Amino acid sequence: MNSAVAKQIADLLNSENQLVVAYTEKRVMENGETYLYELGESNEVLSCIECKRVQWYQYEVCHLTVNPKHRGNGHGRSILNKAMEHAKENGGRIVQCTIRENNAESSGLFESAGFHKSSVFFYPNSGNNVCVWQRVISDAT
Repeated sequence: MNSAVAKQIADLLNSENQLVVAYTEKRVMENGETYLYELGESNEVLSCIECKRVQWYQYEVCHLTVNPKHRGNGHGRSILNKAMEHAKENGGRIVQCTIRENNAESSGLFESAGFHKSSVFFYPNSGNNVCVWQRVISDAT
């Protein structure tokens, strides 16, 4: 990842999500190995997601974001599928995420990708109820 891509990712995250902490180009670069993204013409970021190992068996995906100019073209589903493939290829068994309870678009995407809502809690820093979604990505023996 180069600094121009990192800046685009930070700008997308900040403009398209209700984040408690602002992202910076530096922060994205420091954690560059955890970001997956799709580039379009002229190296424009079409979509991005952070995919990080939490436990030996568990990955968390955060802040799936699609560039507003490119919504409705399957980029959200595509980047989510890439994140699940990445987690599975690296030994992950479960992928989890948190989604604001009132974010029907994201909840619908994750549900259609086989995720199940496991719990809901109130996050006082944002003033929102947050749902925990998860999906098993490996088969039991």
